[in-house]
Amino acid sequence: MNGPLLRQPPAEPFFFDVEPGSRFCVYHAPAPNLAPRGGILYVHPFAEEMQRARHVAHLQARALAGLGFGVLQVDLFGCGDSCGDLATARWPVWQADLGAAFAWLRGRASGQCYLWGLRLGALMALDFAARTAVAGIVLWQPFVRGRTCINQFLRLRLARSLLASGQFPASTSMLRDQLDTHGSLEAGGYEVGAELAHAIDALDAANLTPRTPWVAWLATGAPGDLSAAATARRVGRRWPGIDLRFAQVPGPPIWAGAAQRQAPALIDTTSALFARVPA
Repeated sequence: MNGPLLRQPPAEPFFFDVEPGSRFCVYHAPAPNLAPRGGILYVHPFAEEMQRARHVAHLQARALAGLGFGVLQVDLFGCGDSCGDLATARWPVWQADLGAAFAWLRGRASGQCYLWGLRLGALMALDFAARTAVAGIVLWQPFVRGRTCINQFLRLRLARSLLASGQFPASTSMLRDQLDTHGSLEAGGYEVGAELAHAIDALDAANLTPRTPWVAWLATGAPGDLSAAATARRVGRRWPGIDLRFAQVPGPPIWAGAAQRQAPALIDTTSALFARVPA
């Protein structure tokens, strides 16, 4: 693996303009010693999970570029190094960001273009692909329902309250009432607006039929955990005509914890999936 990676062009950071403002991107050009095989757009996860997963996402992007794919990573509005604040982010703006990034990738990459998303980014990729045809989608530990993502975000606020007071804090339902009353809520250093939270709440992967021939669903964790496979089968039954490929991959949750995580099995499994894609 080290040989091809050393011959790859360096990652190319840039900004592109899209209303409102500009978005920060990193493009990983395909290795020049290989025939170009297409493009892959990475859709990052929500809030702090985005930051914690950056390292592994970068390693995966470089590995895919080493197979001949052009890989584009974009920070959505209010996220990372792009303009705006998360508190003013809106789901339609994020979907427009993906549309602009996907169009840019199709203009730059040779061959078909794919999506690869992590956690809420996986659900966002499915939502995008319900309206835009893509050659294939790889989901890393997807949220099946957006409400689960927002509940997890609110629990960060509950945990902080418990540590500060030593008393059992309010419930997520009470925090949702505060969110609606004040229009936004901060948790874990991130402030999220009610409009975005409600849009995420409404998402359900089973109700999103992507326009793609195949979806690869990769779940991390213990090999004996059968719940993720059962969930993937349940959702897949709502996607007629789509080849759903599920795999349980050993490894830690790269989106959680303070320490920088490594995920060699996840990277190898994803790379193997794309290595089999026809050129």
